[in-house]
Amino acid sequence: MRMEYPEYYERFECIAGACTDSCCARWEIDVDDESYYTYQTVQGPFGDRIRGCLHEEVKEGEDGPEYEWSFPLTPDRRCPFLNDADLCDMYTALGHDKLPRTCREFPRGDAVVGKYHQIDVALACPEANRLIFEDLEHPIKYINRAEPTGVPALDRYCAVEEPALSGEETGRLYDLLEERNQLMEVLQDWSFPLKDRYGVLFALATEYGVDASAENHEALVELIDRMELLDERWTRVYDPVKRAMDEGFPCDFVLQGLAEWTGAGTRPEEGSLDAAMVDSEKELVRFLVYLVFRYYIDGYFENSLTGVYRLLLRGFHMMRLLLAALPQEAFLDAETRRDLYHVWSREVEHSPENFRLIKSE
Repeated sequence: MRMEYPEYYERFECIAGACTDSCCARWEIDVDDESYYTYQTVQGPFGDRIRGCLHEEVKEGEDGPEYEWSFPLTPDRRCPFLNDADLCDMYTALGHDKLPRTCREFPRGDAVVGKYHQIDVALACPEANRLIFEDLEHPIKYINRAEPTGVPALDRYCAVEEPALSGEETGRLYDLLEERNQLMEVLQDWSFPLKDRYGVLFALATEYGVDASAENHEALVELIDRMELLDERWTRVYDPVKRAMDEGFPCDFVLQGLAEWTGAGTRPEEGSLDAAMVDSEKELVRFLVYLVFRYYIDGYFENSLTGVYRLLLRGFHMMRLLLAALPQEAFLDAETRRDLYHVWSREVEHSPENFRLIKSE
């Protein structure tokens, strides 16, 4: 098994009570098949409580009915097992191993193809968000390993393996990974002007059937208006965009983009608007690289990169709109800017409906 992950993955640890957010609130918890059948065997009042909280949805599949299960939120938008002390009753009663896979793994995410296993952490987690944006002066380093690492959060993936790929499938996978790696390298190469690096992204999008010129602000706002609302914080960050479409954007310079400092001369004074513009552009590039690593593999499963490039371009333009709608004093604050990515991730990446919408035509 070959594992690949960003270097900050090894440094990630849940900070629990010190976290500024809760991964047990504001979104429903999907229940995987293995957990569902485990819950049918739990005895006593707590087993009855679990089964009473389970919601079943039946969909028609190609080979007959398909079942999906979840734990819907309570009226105050919390997991039904999150108690008043913000502790998990299921964890207390059954232990970590009996939690749904979503809870056991978050914010970790993975994809497996044959002997290739890709692992990372999601921007929706504030601590992962901090690590992802921690060092903007150097490219993200990605680590390839074929042997156990001594890091439990990685080594448990060593035993996971899909059926072996054919020669043709292996070639298709590694061609895709090579293109992904080249795109990440180009995006993070600050020796080239931003317009040239973004130009590579837009050219590839066109090659894969996505018209970059069609992703205008009006069309994007219409698309966003169709998204389901998971988190009231999305309303807080998105409503200013809708107002700004009529009244003007407080930070309209963000929509022009291409703020960069290549190292020649003197860096803008810390705390200045110029410095914030440069750092904001670096954060946007880091966001794109995060998306490229995390989702390029979808091109293998979908046998097309069209949806991936829709996600990249729409994510790019959505973040520009959110940043441009900030008041200038808020734009100066790095934590405020980076929290937009956290809220975006919760609303888009962690809603199957919204994610499909962003990747669709």
